[in-house]
Amino acid sequence: MRPRLRLQAKVFLALAGLVCLSMAAALLLLEQLTSRRVEARFAEGFAHARAAFRELQSLRLRFLADEIEALARANPQLRTVLSTASLSADFDLGFGSPGGGADAETARRDANLRLRSLLPSLALAERSDVLVVLSADGELLYSRADPERAGDALEELPIYLQTVETGGGEDVWLAPQPGAGPRLVPETPSPAVYRVLARPVVFESAVHGVVIAGQRIDEDTLATIRGVSGLHLALVADGVAIASTLPGATRGELDALLPRLPVLAEEPALRISLAGGAYLARRAEIAADTDPARAAFVLLGPLDAELAFLRRLRHAILGAGGAILVAALLPAFALARGITRPVAALVAAARRVGTGDLETRVEIRSADEIGELGRAFDDMTRGLRERERIRRTFERYVSKEVAEEILRHPEMAPAAGARRELTVAFVDLAGFTALAEGARPEALVARLTEYLEAVCEAVLASSGTVNELLGDGVVAFWGAPVPHADHAARAARAALACRDALEPLVARWRAEGTPAAASTGYRIGLHTGELVVGEIGGAERRAYRAVGDAMNVAARIEAANKVYGTRLLASGATAARAGGAVVAREIDRVRVVGRAEPIDLYEILAPAGALDPAREALAARYAEGLAAYRARDFAGAARAFEACLALAPGDGPSAALLARCRAFGTSPPPAAWDGCFDLESK
Repeated sequence: MRPRLRLQAKVFLALAGLVCLSMAAALLLLEQLTSRRVEARFAEGFAHARAAFRELQSLRLRFLADEIEALARANPQLRTVLSTASLSADFDLGFGSPGGGADAETARRDANLRLRSLLPSLALAERSDVLVVLSADGELLYSRADPERAGDALEELPIYLQTVETGGGEDVWLAPQPGAGPRLVPETPSPAVYRVLARPVVFESAVHGVVIAGQRIDEDTLATIRGVSGLHLALVADGVAIASTLPGATRGELDALLPRLPVLAEEPALRISLAGGAYLARRAEIAADTDPARAAFVLLGPLDAELAFLRRLRHAILGAGGAILVAALLPAFALARGITRPVAALVAAARRVGTGDLETRVEIRSADEIGELGRAFDDMTRGLRERERIRRTFERYVSKEVAEEILRHPEMAPAAGARRELTVAFVDLAGFTALAEGARPEALVARLTEYLEAVCEAVLASSGTVNELLGDGVVAFWGAPVPHADHAARAARAALACRDALEPLVARWRAEGTPAAASTGYRIGLHTGELVVGEIGGAERRAYRAVGDAMNVAARIEAANKVYGTRLLASGATAARAGGAVVAREIDRVRVVGRAEPIDLYEILAPAGALDPAREALAARYAEGLAAYRARDFAGAARAFEACLALAPGDGPSAALLARCRAFGTSPPPAAWDGCFDLESK
């Protein structure tokens, strides 16, 4: 047998688990907040670093631009050199003289010599790591990295094309240069990155050359940005780290991390381990139009301080949680004892309810959740008592199966009422007044009980609802509270079951020989229409009822049996909706008191397929007579009804229509006669 934990132990374990979960949640929340704070600080530093670098580069480029423009304006020697070189090139191309090529080459060399003599002494050359002069046609005249070389065609150089098209250009150059062309950047033992700027030399509204100047981005640049942003930086070119402000960081470590680093500011930073420390890292472009994969910065935000703080705080939370857990031992056991007593009372009360004692109540006066549980228990028993009351109430009107269906689905019988199409039945015991006057009370109650039991049993067996018992009358309906699409067919079959049960019962009463019993009979009227169903009555006495005009029509149809000498009549609406469930013959079309629209009357004869041949022949002959009657052929109709009486001498509808045809034969109805008969009785 498995060991069972006591309630105190369960409460203690639950409390301990709650404390542990709280600590875990606090730690998780702390880590999330710390991560968000670090990310926010890194994003701020990232923005500062980008802004600082752009501002620094903007100042440097502005200085270079000012120097180049000042040189172009104020140095006549530069203008002379460039104009001479341009004129010699134009002369060669325009005239094609035999000596033109040599003259152009001589002019280029002369320009190169003069630029080598002129430029090194200028402030622009002293402050630039890159200095290149091109002719107006894009030929190399001078490169500080390769002073003696000239004449190379550089008209496809992107910064030259940008300068010719827009009046200025910017670019990022890397060293060492690929290929075997002229050196434009200095030779360095390791890769280097240069930020370059170009401006045209313009005088007399013509471009005579282009000056390109630039500075190297080095450790000093990185240190300046670090001072502003507080972040460590590394400079990479072509996937290789070439400079860093991080002490101890090797190029190999940085190179291995580069492909994993995010580039866009919208992407989350990557947490990495570098040079023995933890960092958040991402790449940043050097210029807006520069591919970060070619040359970029790596921004590194240190995490060690935040992680150390997080470890200290984690230890503090764990220590506090342990102290809280130890301190909670005594309250936990006290709480368990306080819970045990009312829970035991609830268990005992639940067992009494299990034995059927729905009057059970528990006395728990606390205002906490246990008190709520006690009150909920009392509400439950009150609900069970109410359900039992509903069960007993509905079982008076519907079958037990229907009552159970309502209990499972209370929405079927809303107390507020609902409008539905139903089929209503009125059943009345003919001759009951005479029977009551001539019988002893005990015998009268016994016979009335037999009659009501027979009718109610037929109603309930077809899932009908007993709406009301009116002395010797029974009102029932089908289609509520449980909806049935075939409610008319169910009602018709139930009426036939009533007929089959009441015929031998009335015959027995007559056989007993009392004078009053000789006139005893029954009448049934059916009608289908829209009614309102729901609980009707006062607060103390309520009942599930159906009300509406269809009730009155059903009562009039039941009374029409007196006129036609029938036992079971139904409206045309019921006969139509019953479909092929029963066999019925049309009796007449009538108007009832209080209703202007005519009603077709049908006599329900038998279940489908159970009509004997004699009655089938009677029904067919009667239909012929009814058609002749409505066609105002009263003589032909009379003959048909006489034939019906010959087949069934006691057929009430045939006798009634025959008498009417004879009367119309001597005194025909008016021309506006529509074949309807006005029922004067209610």
